[in-house]
Amino acid sequence: MKKTALTAAKIAVSLALLGYLFSTTDLRALASRIRSGDLLLIAAAVALYSAMLAVATWRWRLLLETQGYQAPLGPLSASYLVASFFNNFLPSNIGGDVIRVRDSSRLTGSTATSLAVVAIDRILGFGALYFLAALAYLVGDSTVRQLAGSRAVLLLLGAFFALLAYVFFRPGTAGRLMQVSGLARIGWVLEQFQIVQAAVHVYRMRMRSVWVAFLGSVVLQGLAVCYYYAIAHALRIALPPATGIADVEIREADATWRAMAPSSWWKVGEDAVVLFPLRGQVHLRIRFSRA
Repeated sequence: MKKTALTAAKIAVSLALLGYLFSTTDLRALASRIRSGDLLLIAAAVALYSAMLAVATWRWRLLLETQGYQAPLGPLSASYLVASFFNNFLPSNIGGDVIRVRDSSRLTGSTATSLAVVAIDRILGFGALYFLAALAYLVGDSTVRQLAGSRAVLLLLGAFFALLAYVFFRPGTAGRLMQVSGLARIGWVLEQFQIVQAAVHVYRMRMRSVWVAFLGSVVLQGLAVCYYYAIAHALRIALPPATGIADVEIREADATWRAMAPSSWWKVGEDAVVLFPLRGQVHLRIRFSRA
């Protein structure tokens, strides 16, 4: 009975979200754009997105197995598809992470451990995106380097990742911050923190798996850029090969940073940042979701 009610609730939420999407989209304009588009490139974009989902699921599985959990690929793939669905419709990408934490906690037996795995998964993906964005900034032409705010975003993210690296490679730093903040005095918080720390320590001891996951993240982000590029050309939106890809990469880095914040304002910002160079030609409310 309980399972039936839960399934009914899931279907109701899914239908409500789809209804909201269709009610805010000009379907005739969208259909016209697709009919006049390049179907071969649209098919290529679908293949690229499928590859993105496959690589992302593989990375999540690798990180779980590094913790010592045998993660069946089928259930993980299903969970990732559901998470991707929520990432498309909820105000930020954090909604999908909640789904993944919930589902993987059935495997790990600990919400805190699953949270640590998903957090590392997120950080690696974000780090790979930053790496490619910085590379695009360095090798791109002056048009890319003159993008409004690109230097500030890259410098800010560079400082952010330097701080994360310091905390990761200096055991005890996070614990000292807990002591200073006073959170260590709260028993439940301290217990959950220690579980997360134990999971992070496993990755610290098994850096080879972390680097393999990072390389997978670089491949994933490369596929994402090709996906955006294929979509733009499929809809007859011209992007110069060099500048266009570098532009998309840097703007995607900014969009991802914004999407991490649990706020609908930033989600609107994500759409605007990613599609700003395309808006003048598309005239459609299109939302891209990065895996």
